Amino acid sequence: MKKLIIASMLMFATMVFADGKILTVKIDGMTCPSCAASVESQFEKLDAVDSVDISLRKGTAVVTLKEGKNLKEDDVMNAVKDAGFKVIEVSGLN
Repeated sequence: MKKLIIASMLMFATMVFADGKILTVKIDGMTCPSCAASVESQFEKLDAVDSVDISLRKGTAVVTLKEGKNLKEDDVMNAVKDAGFKVIEVSGLN
């Protein structure tokens, strides 16, 4: 029974995760948890954003959008700029 519940939860999580579009933003200069929190905070202000996962090691923000929502490149660039950083590359916009 436990295995069935765990399998159901994993399947549901995958389905929810797959609903939103995912952007990967390579960011220059993020070096500490405070940097990550600043970038995450700026992205979370955007209505289209469902979640943000920051990797300091990779220097990226993986942004999951709400189902049916999109962001313009300018929105992404401004969010990172407002956090005090510079975008190197964005993938997944189109």
